[in-house]
Amino acid sequence: MWETHKLYMSNSKIKGEITELKVLGILLSELRNENYDIYRPIIDIKGIDLIIRKLINDKSYFLELQIKSRSSEAEYPYRFAGLKVEERDNYYFVFYTEINIKDNTEEKMWLVPSTEIKSVGFQNKTGKNKGKYNINNCQEKCIEYEVEMNKLSEKIDKIFEKLSKDSMI
Repeated sequence: MWETHKLYMSNSKIKGEITELKVLGILLSELRNENYDIYRPIIDIKGIDLIIRKLINDKSYFLELQIKSRSSEAEYPYRFAGLKVEERDNYYFVFYTEINIKDNTEEKMWLVPSTEIKSVGFQNKTGKNKGKYNINNCQEKCIEYEVEMNKLSEKIDKIFEKLSKDSMI
């Protein structure tokens, strides 16, 4: 049985799915409010892993999240590559990494607006990811977007505040 588990854990798609469920779990436990709904697309074909809807003054606002993960087994655990970027005010990337330091796992997470990916990363000019973006060192490049695991909902609340204020202009 353990060998089967190891096989599954070596698959990057499964690791990504586990991270998506982890972020979903964090949000579900923190956003305990009748003003929120969280949706998960059946198939990720548009680069959206979670959709959060918040009702503010009888108006619905939506936040779309693309979740990307890396693990301590990765050669470069702070590199996020091959990012398709559509710049929208309500579209954010959640970058998550686990680093194993002397048998202690450290988790890091960043919540980066799609409108800022171009400023923290670079666009591939050639190769299979031509036109897509890479962030080689999210730990340094995304520092202003770092989020503590138990503060994700606070950041999301602030985003919704901004979205609702911007729509009143």
